Amino acid sequence: MNKKKITDHFGQEDTYKLYRTVYEIIHPTISKKNISNYKIILQEELIPLRIFYPKKISKLEKAIIYIPGRSWVVNGVKSYSDVCQDLAKKLDIIIIALDYELRDKGYMRTVKECYETIKYLIDGLKRVGIEQKKITVIGDSTGASILANISMIEENKIPKQILLYPALDLTFKEKYPSLDQNNKLDLLTLPHIKKFAQKYIDKNYLSPLKSESYQTWPKTLIITGDLDPLRDEGENLYHKLKKEKKVSTYLNIKFACHGFINSKDEESIEEYFKEIKNFI
Repeated sequence: MNKKKITDHFGQEDTYKLYRTVYEIIHPTISKKNISNYKIILQEELIPLRIFYPKKISKLEKAIIYIPGRSWVVNGVKSYSDVCQDLAKKLDIIIIALDYELRDKGYMRTVKECYETIKYLIDGLKRVGIEQKKITVIGDSTGASILANISMIEENKIPKQILLYPALDLTFKEKYPSLDQNNKLDLLTLPHIKKFAQKYIDKNYLSPLKSESYQTWPKTLIITGDLDPLRDEGENLYHKLKKEKKVSTYLNIKFACHGFINSKDEESIEEYFKEIKNFI
């Protein structure tokens, strides 16, 4: 089995095992490890993944594919790893987290690459016995924004998804009250968002809130924080999905800010876990 030294966005240089199928990811040789780093080979590219295992991996019936946030709030790899470990432990489910690269003015390219990786993983999980309807894709912050754009792809294969405090309109052509109310209260400020948009968003970007149809969207859970500048964008999307009779759920957590899943606010985190457990 090949091994190669690779530096990636998971924050460290590590030795990655190169697997060509999902089987070895789902059934690791050393089952005592609850976190493993892998690379899958997809269209001649090496895609980094970080896997978080539940306590028992002998009977895996469900899976979560996770697209972590990046760039807007300083959380770091450790924080998102803690979030995925808690999900794996409390939900008794395997978590497959994607690494991805944000390129200058290359946001839509990142969307396409993430979707190709998700499709590969869904097909692989199905082959090892996890039904497609039992696979959930979660994105937080930047990851949720990428996931929302994937949902507009016509051949979208994602069965159900969870968007955690997504930014859904990076054009700034519409003013949302929460952006004015909360942009000085939250870790995520208006300058943060504008800086992100200026650096990464290209002319091909289409806001999910400006879509003419939502028929391609899977079953969706949207979770926002009441003190998040992006709160109204998530609520706006929920009403658009509901209008088209798409199965969707919306939760706005009181006194929670952007990135609250990395906080020590036990009450907010408990509410978030309960909603996710019911959804999946």
